Amino acid sequence: EIGTTELRGTTVHFRPDSSIFTTTVYNLHTIINRLQELVYLNVGLKMQLEDRREQDEQGNPFQQTFYSQGGLLEFVSHLERTKTSIMPTPILVEGEKNNIGVQVAMTYNTGYSETVVSYVNNIHTIEGGMHVTGFKRALTRTLKNYADKSGLLEKAKIEIIGDDFREGLTAVISVKVAEPQFEGQTKTKLGNAEVQSAVESCVAEVLHYYLEEH
Repeated sequence: EIGTTELRGTTVHFRPDSSIFTTTVYNLHTIINRLQELVYLNVGLKMQLEDRREQDEQGNPFQQTFYSQGGLLEFVSHLERTKTSIMPTPILVEGEKNNIGVQVAMTYNTGYSETVVSYVNNIHTIEGGMHVTGFKRALTRTLKNYADKSGLLEKAKIEIIGDDFREGLTAVISVKVAEPQFEGQTKTKLGNAEVQSAVESCVAEVLHYYLEEH
């Protein structure tokens, strides 16, 4: 029926065709994880999941609503939930350079390993790429310059490399690119060279200000 309504939104129905897809039965936890990622990456987006394969004792289907107001800050906190953070709140980078949208959230914990998760246009770039390279370059350069300027390295009498600055690091990188170019066998590595400089510039600017203020 066509007419005036107060309702808004779009409903999409998808039924996998076994003649096209090798997998037509999807894992519930895989779907949950993906929807949770999407609401973290898109602040204000609300998504609802109903799985009629999973029912409670009353016969009601499994339902879950996904929503995030904090975006990448909440994403980083989620990744840090089993770790001991050494920062009161994560650092948030939001900016745009040459029509490339850049968002980064980062924090540190007491561990020694690094966790860097990256996305381009909501696509998980498992192999990283130029946006990750730009982030790491900005992190190393800015922290090293600050340490040199403050005399911390001279007092400690040690030589620090990039890996040292990433111990205990947890970061999420999200970029919006008009024409992303992918590399690697699985096409999950971002190859746009211009993205590196955009991320590097945005991260360096915010990180420098943060260090000066704290």
